[in-house]
Amino acid sequence: MLQYPEPVDVAVIGFGPVGATLAALLGRRGLRVAVFDKSDQIYPLPRAFALDHEALRVFQEIGIAGTLAPHMTPYRPTIYQGSDREPIQHFDMGPSPYPLAWAPSYTFNQPALEASLREAVGKLPSVSIHLGHEVLQLSQSPDHALLAVRRPDGTEAQVRACYVVGCDGGTSPTRKQMGLKLKSLDFDEPWIVVDMHVDEDKLDRLPATNVQYCHPSRPCTYVVGPGTHRRWEFLLLPDEAEQRELPPESIWQLLAPWLTPADARIWRAATYRFHAVVLEQWRKGRVLLAGDSAHQMPPFLAQGMCQGLRDAVNLAWKLQWALEERAPESLLDSYGNERGPQVEEVTATVKRLGQIICERDPVRAAERDRRLRDEQGGQVRMQLRQSLLPGVHHGLIDRDEPPAGTPFPQAIGSIEAGAAPQMMDDLLPHGFLLVLRHAPDAALLRVLREPAAALDAQLLCIDTAAESSSVAALAEADGILAAWFERHQCEAALVRPDHLVYGVARSPEDIDALVQRACKALGTTLDRSATTLQEPA
Repeated sequence: MLQYPEPVDVAVIGFGPVGATLAALLGRRGLRVAVFDKSDQIYPLPRAFALDHEALRVFQEIGIAGTLAPHMTPYRPTIYQGSDREPIQHFDMGPSPYPLAWAPSYTFNQPALEASLREAVGKLPSVSIHLGHEVLQLSQSPDHALLAVRRPDGTEAQVRACYVVGCDGGTSPTRKQMGLKLKSLDFDEPWIVVDMHVDEDKLDRLPATNVQYCHPSRPCTYVVGPGTHRRWEFLLLPDEAEQRELPPESIWQLLAPWLTPADARIWRAATYRFHAVVLEQWRKGRVLLAGDSAHQMPPFLAQGMCQGLRDAVNLAWKLQWALEERAPESLLDSYGNERGPQVEEVTATVKRLGQIICERDPVRAAERDRRLRDEQGGQVRMQLRQSLLPGVHHGLIDRDEPPAGTPFPQAIGSIEAGAAPQMMDDLLPHGFLLVLRHAPDAALLRVLREPAAALDAQLLCIDTAAESSSVAALAEADGILAAWFERHQCEAALVRPDHLVYGVARSPEDIDALVQRACKALGTTLDRSATTLQEPA
């Protein structure tokens, strides 16, 4: 069996959105990555349909956010329509400026996204892409993993990797080979998802907002996509539930309240059982799982793929730190410790929304409508969609107390005097970030030098009076960070490379202790010879 000549740092199995994102994040960190996918082409039809602002922030880091603009559109408000056809809930994004600079939610074209991701990964010199390659077997020893791979010509080869990440979908052969089990979160409903391209002159006949039709006779979802793309999802009735596909005439009958065959064409129609599962164990030795391999959830909060992208950004920097021996490999255990409970909490919210939508009993549906309206004081009020998403409550955070474990804002501003404002992440190196509310004095900088160097942390101050060359001073254009510090009544925030807040210091005197605790939690060794802090990009 042919041995690939060079071992790699990470082998990624699966080149869908999550696998490609992980490969891009690792490759941009200079790690040697090999990606394997048994298919030799992108799946041409839409599956995932929504992205949130955390996902766009990841794509911004990869460098493809701009190329996605023609293929996505901000998420419309969502109205939950009760059994009496009147609103019972209303979700929206709120006004700008938005906390992460991007709008909180978008709908998008998945094949276009995957093409952009693959193009970006293909430009990374340390990443090799192997399409049409099936991973047949996976074994591991204390110091490496070994993959047996069947190539497109039928021959087999072996690949050595320090770590392997299975991103190979809901049926994940990697998960099965490793004997890793999925835990049921008790949701199972049959639905059909119908993607349509609607004639442009018929679009104004359709709702301008997204609608959850919480009708006992036939629960249904309608979502506005980019361009002429519209999606409907219908709960299947008992006599339909076991059908693998519905005939076109049945689909058009479902669509009849909105469209006729003369108004649109069916792009894709697929039946699913919407269910909720999550891994019991996210890591086994040198093998980890991400994306649908690790968890699946119903689509009622449009978080399926977004959660997979959270896996990728959480794991990428931890793999880098473990491989570069900045921290012990036990750091990788924090991946599952963080993501498992977070996914379960998201799924609990999704299930709650699903139970509202899927109620089939007319009496209980009427009671649901009354209860939801009463909870809002008799008037349906707008709720922020993004407020439904939990932060990290376990793992590598200073304490389970907000804002620790939540995304740190991304301001719009400039570091150089007179420069045009940009998104903050584009102005700074990717890594730990220590953000100071006020300009530090020389004594504080001396104290911070050692622990900040151990974290390879960039110091950022939102007080433009900061004069040290080791501190980047951000002139905000939108006041997002100033408002954040005021709201949380803190003087500093230590932010992880995945943009999550590790913890905050309530006073200047607490800043050094915060950074020291992070060093201890990571298992890093302080560099007593450190003389400089990281300079801005």
